[in-house]
Amino acid sequence: MSTVLDPIRFGPERVLIGELFQRFGLDVLIDHFVESGGVRSMYDAVLASELRLTRMIAPRLMGLLETAREKLAFDEPLEMFVGQDPQVNAAAMHRMSDDEPHVLSLTSALVERMTDAELSFVLGHELGHLAYRHYRARLADGAFGRGPNGESKAPPLLLRRLESWDRMAEISADRAGFTAIDGNLEVAVSAFFKLQSGLGPEHLRFDIAAILEQLESLQKSSRRELFAEFSHPATPIRVRALQLFGEARSKGVDLAETDAEVATIARLMDYAPSEPLDLNAREFILAGGLLAAYTDGDIEMDDAGWNTLVQLLLPVSADPEAEVARIKNRSEAEEILQKSAEWLRDNAGAERFDLLRAIAHVTAADGYLSEAERAFLKRCAEMLGVPARTADEIAFETLADHLQTHAGRGLRPPRFALDE
Repeated sequence: MSTVLDPIRFGPERVLIGELFQRFGLDVLIDHFVESGGVRSMYDAVLASELRLTRMIAPRLMGLLETAREKLAFDEPLEMFVGQDPQVNAAAMHRMSDDEPHVLSLTSALVERMTDAELSFVLGHELGHLAYRHYRARLADGAFGRGPNGESKAPPLLLRRLESWDRMAEISADRAGFTAIDGNLEVAVSAFFKLQSGLGPEHLRFDIAAILEQLESLQKSSRRELFAEFSHPATPIRVRALQLFGEARSKGVDLAETDAEVATIARLMDYAPSEPLDLNAREFILAGGLLAAYTDGDIEMDDAGWNTLVQLLLPVSADPEAEVARIKNRSEAEEILQKSAEWLRDNAGAERFDLLRAIAHVTAADGYLSEAERAFLKRCAEMLGVPARTADEIAFETLADHLQTHAGRGLRPPRFALDE
């Protein structure tokens, strides 16, 4: 690892990907995927379709690359290419074997429209991705393979957490680019806008203060679920993250406090429901699912119940485990259940039956429905305004499904108890 890049990496990104690799055993899986030919090197394809740059062909570009490599202490084998493309873009491809170099690929539009300083930021950003080995996490989905229907076999929880990690990885790479331009925020902002819009200063004026005002608007937004559709953090978030990073570096302070503040604004990009129906549905599933899992007096949720609850929360949460951690005891769960059920009873329609069915899936995940679990389902049905007879039908239909499929596999639930 580069002695320059390692200390400036965004801490939450490093921690999250480390935890995911350990928890899901990704190192072994990805190594096998690569060694068995599951992923092919793109080097030959790039070599055949793009122009490889040399000092003689492109002295300006190669000089910028060499300077960026020196500033970031990145000395691994690397070749740079340019291809004809109207999009302003760049990409880094990590080598798949020791006898190949890494590849940096620039589009012709990027080279034409960016200044030397902006190009240096982009080059530093891509070198950051290479140095931090971000490519390995991006192989995880493919390493799990695809089922008969073409869907990924990767655990849904892993895929959702990787979405958050992917945006954090851009913050780490931005810091590398920022370092390559000696902390010039105006240059970074200009590069962001050209990458985002393809337009230069003759069309747009890059006003950092206006961008940070836009961040305040994002923080107040009532439609945060829309942000989760972006693969990269929104530009105002990236600008503020770099501003905070630059201030910390100039003052020589530890990055831990800055990382915590950046993590807070980065979470604006995580999925969070905003519509009242979605919010109350999430709260009902969360509280009802936890109470259902502990109905029989267990002090630890079994694998089947935990996996089922995670699957149910994924459509309405960026991090189901963080949602579960919010609830400290049974009293809190009961309060959340009562409040959300009251809103749903008064405002929801057919969704109430689906939500009751969700709780039934947690109770039946182990292929057994106790009298206590059945009674809890009837209580939930009453809270939602669902007839008791319908609740019984839902309970036994769900139990039959679980007896057939034996749902609930893979993840180990954390140890915790809903004590008073």
